[in-house]
Amino acid sequence: MIIPNLLVTDIKTSLRFYKDILGMELVVLVSPDKDVSFEGNGEGAAFATLEWKPETSQEGTEKQLGGQIMLQTAQSLSEELSLYSANSAPTPSGTIYFRGLDPEEIQKRAPQDIVVKGPIQQWYGMNELYLKDPDGYIICVGVPAGNAPQ
Repeated sequence: MIIPNLLVTDIKTSLRFYKDILGMELVVLVSPDKDVSFEGNGEGAAFATLEWKPETSQEGTEKQLGGQIMLQTAQSLSEELSLYSANSAPTPSGTIYFRGLDPEEIQKRAPQDIVVKGPIQQWYGMNELYLKDPDGYIICVGVPAGNAPQ
């Protein structure tokens, strides 16, 4: 499993995006003093992990793995890795792809000003929606539609 760890400016704001718009669930919050909590809105947190657990099809035959994402403040990350400073800012490049999140459903929950592109039926068989998270990371959600790769 690959779990991205994103440098974020405000964990509380990022949690709202990933929970309310993408439907992810909070796994853990960690304070700057290393106190661990399994609930909360992220106020004052230095680190958080969220998880996405896809629903299985009614037949139970479709295999979807889900995934996790970590969010960490610059101050916290700078304490672990000296190449960061407490003043580091997010520098998004590339996209983070969530295969199995329905673009049509996500679009209903997303403010229009964060939609970058879509939903769009791609030539390779995926229906996709591109969004910008609070720190500018580009998030793409997609589901197979038509002749999609397996």
